[in-house]
Amino acid sequence: MNQRETGAGSKKQDPSDGSFPKPPAAGWLPAQRRELILNALLRESVVRVPYLAQMMGTTEITVRRDLNNLARAGLVRRVRGGALAVKSLDPQGQSVESFTVSSPNNADATLAEMPKASVGTNAASEKEIRRKINLDRIVSRGSTDGKTSAGASSFAMDKASSQDRAAAVRRNRIGVALPEPSFIWPSVTDAIRRMAAERFDLEIVAKETSYETFPEVDILEDLATDPQMLGLIVAPSIEPDVAPETWQWLTECQLPVTILERHPPQWLPGFFDSVHTDHPAGVRRGLQHFRQHGHHRVGLALGRTPTAGDIELGWQLMMQEGDGLEQTFLLKDKQPYAAEDVEQIVQTILETHTTAVLVHPDYLSIALVQALERRGCRIPDNLSMITIDGYTKRLTVLRSSAQDLASAALRLQVRRIQDPDRRIEHVYIEPALIDRGSVADMADK
Repeated sequence: MNQRETGAGSKKQDPSDGSFPKPPAAGWLPAQRRELILNALLRESVVRVPYLAQMMGTTEITVRRDLNNLARAGLVRRVRGGALAVKSLDPQGQSVESFTVSSPNNADATLAEMPKASVGTNAASEKEIRRKINLDRIVSRGSTDGKTSAGASSFAMDKASSQDRAAAVRRNRIGVALPEPSFIWPSVTDAIRRMAAERFDLEIVAKETSYETFPEVDILEDLATDPQMLGLIVAPSIEPDVAPETWQWLTECQLPVTILERHPPQWLPGFFDSVHTDHPAGVRRGLQHFRQHGHHRVGLALGRTPTAGDIELGWQLMMQEGDGLEQTFLLKDKQPYAAEDVEQIVQTILETHTTAVLVHPDYLSIALVQALERRGCRIPDNLSMITIDGYTKRLTVLRSSAQDLASAALRLQVRRIQDPDRRIEHVYIEPALIDRGSVADMADK
């Protein structure tokens, strides 16, 4: 490997400077990538993610993951957009140059505020990195009823040698990245925060993601680079311009990840613990409720949401058996704010003489109720309706509780922290039917 000096004061990194060997056809192994990064930091005081990705023939997500691992081991100092060599710190821990640290609490924090660490130049192998990072364990503390629960936790840097020690960093945080405040998500976050503190003495750092085309990787990166972070609970975006990068980042993330209400791409190599509302079971409960009230001609109207596919699956399974129910229509990928979509559903309901309809999401059910009433069709006098995952006050609804989702996600996260090699678990929570009287008895008509 060419290790020529490029000048300690040089800031510009030239991709053609010859400082990296040509990547092998199969790509660098993780240990090889990290050794290349550390060797680059012997020449320069800072390396940047795009430069490393190009030089090693890999993705920026992979480079960020490698830098995070090296930072946790005390081998580099992570800065926004790259990493700083430990050698660039003076004996008092002050940075020779000022770089902004990616910090969830203070975006202007400098490296001088970070704990000091020293490192030998030959400590870059995968074995050494693994040896230096040690999950102390989640400490069990007895409760008054004789049960035990996971308590305070810490990650401790192992004592690699008398000359090479890194200060132990207490890790007691879990990152939560859920969509922008709407419907159930704020309640789920609040429930996770409360239960984490009461049951496990853990702190929650919550960040909002978006349903729009907004990059999530930066948000997740901010959480993952927190030196106190133990793991992540995430509901990834389904936007096609965002989702692939997010899922790839989660696959390469070295922290335990628990997924809420989302399914990864089928061919994604990674597997995650997950919590889902059991929508097929919910559809079954909803259709039985219709039938108990004498309805036989039923329809399904779906918008485009992360859970629409599960709802449709449950519907198809029920329609295969029929058992007295007749599907009058199945309309999907309809937008509540598209007048033509709403009008198509309304017209189909009236033309097919449907007496009961399942609707998802809540916005679509609200739009339908208003459009139907303008046509003289009132709920439940002329049509019965159940909304799925709904919060509107006037409709019978099928939904999971925020408490149940939060409890299951937190439980899976703590189990994964305690035992990283345990089998992957998927928890399905059957939604409750909250009857608000929007399903009328056909016998009364």
